[in-house]
Amino acid sequence: MAVDLHTHSLASDGTLSASAVVSMAASLHLNAVAICDHDSVEGVDQALLAGRRNNIPVVPGVEFSAMEGDTSIHVLGYFIDHRDGTLLDMLESLRESRLLRAKEMVERLAADGFLIDFNDVILAVDGGAVGRAHIAAALVRSGHAPDLEGAFSHFVGRLAPYFVPKPRVDTATIISAIHDAGGLAVVAHPGISGVDEYLGLFVANGIDGLEALHAEHTPAQREHYQRIAEESGLLVTGGSDFHGPEMAGLPLGAGDVPDEVFHRLVAAAGDAARSVLH
Repeated sequence: MAVDLHTHSLASDGTLSASAVVSMAASLHLNAVAICDHDSVEGVDQALLAGRRNNIPVVPGVEFSAMEGDTSIHVLGYFIDHRDGTLLDMLESLRESRLLRAKEMVERLAADGFLIDFNDVILAVDGGAVGRAHIAAALVRSGHAPDLEGAFSHFVGRLAPYFVPKPRVDTATIISAIHDAGGLAVVAHPGISGVDEYLGLFVANGIDGLEALHAEHTPAQREHYQRIAEESGLLVTGGSDFHGPEMAGLPLGAGDVPDEVFHRLVAAAGDAARSVLH
């Protein structure tokens, strides 16, 4: 059997509601699913409710972006207290930064004749964290791009002309915030992000695990990061990084993440896990 510990919803840059993601996971007979939206926990409560309704364990999560040198690093927080005031304040600040970034991208696009309605972008966010996917969707709706993949490659992708970077936050700050909210911090898709030179730093800063079993890792990468995790006494996690059926990427449940990965995560989380999986 399998689990998926990395999915996204409408609360950040996914295309389905958190409850729909959980319902889909149940329909695929997954044994657990985690909602890990970027800089947002807005979908967690509905995901937990959907989990109880569909009889599937749901891990409350979040995904942060950090920088070390010129490298973008994503850090997943598992079994965080999604109602923790300090965490919510930090997420609100990060979402405000995202909003300012989105405005700048929309203004740059408009200056070159690619007009989109910023209010239309914000309405699609529905209270969550605005991201490039929302701008990409607006570009498609406005006829400037044929599809989301085209919108990213030509307009707002990391190497595209209208990309604007997010403010810098280091991994130590993110790891500390996750721990302060009672959660476990895991480096997301290390093979895709190319973070090997910083692995020692992550361990020194108290990282709890590596997402060795990310669906887009090659077999060699999966083996490599599992070996590093074992040698460093870290957890192994994994998942599909699912953003919705309309988005580029692998489907929900991809990655062949075995149930034992979820069980080890639960054991490491202790009371924080028991409080939501009762």
